[in-house]
Amino acid sequence: MTSVWAQRVQAEAPTTVALIAAVGDQISFVRQRPSTGSHTDPFKRQTVQTQGQQLNYAVLRGLDRALELEEPKTQRVLLSWNPPAEFAEVLDKANTRDRNELLLDELRKYLMAAPERKQWDRIEAIVPHYSWRGTKGMAGKLSGIGIYVQPLAATSFDIDSEGTVNEVSERNGDYKTVNPKTGEAGKYSTYVAPYFFFDRVTLDAQTLKVLSRKPQLDSVKYHDPDAASLDVGQQMSMADMMGKLLDIAEKSAYRSVRGSVEVSAPKAIDTPAKAK
Repeated sequence: MTSVWAQRVQAEAPTTVALIAAVGDQISFVRQRPSTGSHTDPFKRQTVQTQGQQLNYAVLRGLDRALELEEPKTQRVLLSWNPPAEFAEVLDKANTRDRNELLLDELRKYLMAAPERKQWDRIEAIVPHYSWRGTKGMAGKLSGIGIYVQPLAATSFDIDSEGTVNEVSERNGDYKTVNPKTGEAGKYSTYVAPYFFFDRVTLDAQTLKVLSRKPQLDSVKYHDPDAASLDVGQQMSMADMMGKLLDIAEKSAYRSVRGSVEVSAPKAIDTPAKAK
């Protein structure tokens, strides 16, 4: 029989939550290209390898800060995980609609083998979300984290009195954009858009049962009206693009818990445990 003292200690024991970022170490670059009227994909797609765990660390910063405010009495364990190379090949060959479940199953296999899991109460995981459909102003078949470049403005047409269709201008102002240098809002049809498409999955630490799964698709469209380059893809340096990408990764992870972003002083976090 459990004593009253033991029951009190158990009741007062802080909840331990494992936060795991499984974003990976690759960035997708997707650029719109002129339509040829054929079945060719109207987007050029490329995958770029990044150095280290900077993407996962950005996600962990946002997630950790959100949980600290949302559940201040919890103890948090920070983890990062990249799928093994052989599984990445399987994922690439899989149908888009199957990838979300395949990735979650692989993550659970990794967690199942973690002996420290016995000390946790629940797990909050951020994993890439794979989607076939495009969102407003973004290409289709975007997943995980990356940068989308839309350099082509929509064209407007006019019909004259003789019934001839004439191209009169390039329509601009279709989407809300942000000046990357000043933060000023604008409306343009061409932009560079860092994006982050992911699921926040809550798991029971002991059974690894999915308690909740929340998809989130975030992007910010940047356009510099004063840039010298006419190609919107050349308006930002690679370093600036990477900075914006890390920023949206951190803020999106935070927003997945808190709903809105609160700006605070940067907080250093311990280096997360490395996946085996």
